[in-house]
Amino acid sequence: MKAPFPYFGGKSTIASDVWKRIGIVRNYVEPFAGSLAVLLNRPAGFAGPETVNDLDCLLVNAWRAIAQFPDELSALLIAPVAEVETEAQHNALVRGKDALREKLGDPEWCDVKRAAWWIKGANEWIGGGWASGAGPHSWTAEGGWNGDAGKGINRKLPHLGDAGTGINRKLPHLGNAGRGAFSDRLAFVTDWLSALRDRLCSVRIACGPWERVTGESVTVKHGLTGVFLDPPYEGTEYVYGTDTPVSQCVREWCLANGANRLLRIVLAGRDNEHDALLAAGWSKTVWSGMKGYSKTDDRHAEALWCSPHCEPAEPRATQPDLFAKAGERL
Repeated sequence: MKAPFPYFGGKSTIASDVWKRIGIVRNYVEPFAGSLAVLLNRPAGFAGPETVNDLDCLLVNAWRAIAQFPDELSALLIAPVAEVETEAQHNALVRGKDALREKLGDPEWCDVKRAAWWIKGANEWIGGGWASGAGPHSWTAEGGWNGDAGKGINRKLPHLGDAGTGINRKLPHLGNAGRGAFSDRLAFVTDWLSALRDRLCSVRIACGPWERVTGESVTVKHGLTGVFLDPPYEGTEYVYGTDTPVSQCVREWCLANGANRLLRIVLAGRDNEHDALLAAGWSKTVWSGMKGYSKTDDRHAEALWCSPHCEPAEPRATQPDLFAKAGERL
């Protein structure tokens, strides 16, 4: 399973390793939900509560719509890529963030139409910054775009050189008698979102600061708890919409809670930013991430830090000594 939209920094390639270290737990918490790559790759046979959270209200709204109204959402996602329409929806998403966040205080509420705008736009967008509100353009009350750096949207072309990403990448069957391209694509997207709905039906999806879901009432109160933390890396807090050193705050929480036998914590980061945890008994695994739109290759700078009570890392397979084998035969 995977999200129906691209998401920079997703951890699908390392999800299986995360679960090997978390192991079998009674409760699972993911304070930085993102694309839910780790949750969606959880091995079958689990039981108990699952809680995810993200500060991005547009992202949380999209996940709630997927979990509650996949059929209605699917129909809204099937439409041509129209630049002017994407711009208008982008602007509406950014301007309506505050009101949306307030309404998401009701855990059962979501806006399906805005979820469709966000998912569709994310698939059409090139690079990062979709609906971040950090662009230089906004639509005035009189009608027309003006420049207001850092408080509007970026105006740029959608994917035109290929099919796009996510829901737009899947080509429909064109040769089926009695069915058209729209019907095929709608069936494909509906099946995809329905499968996600079935997986998310009992997941609690919160919207707010990460600390809200790391207290005892959400974690150890339910027994042995796995926590996967994927905060914005140091120096990239702007993607979280704040100047707060989120990565540092998460590391301090890890230091304060890592010795708890009821917590198995896995923290994702870059380079050596969380190496201070090693002195407290944590272990570190380096891995190679996927390269996105960035011109610099940071694939070898990714790492996972695992708390002392995580499952032990599997030993790496050793290369057989082929020369020794040959000598034995001689």
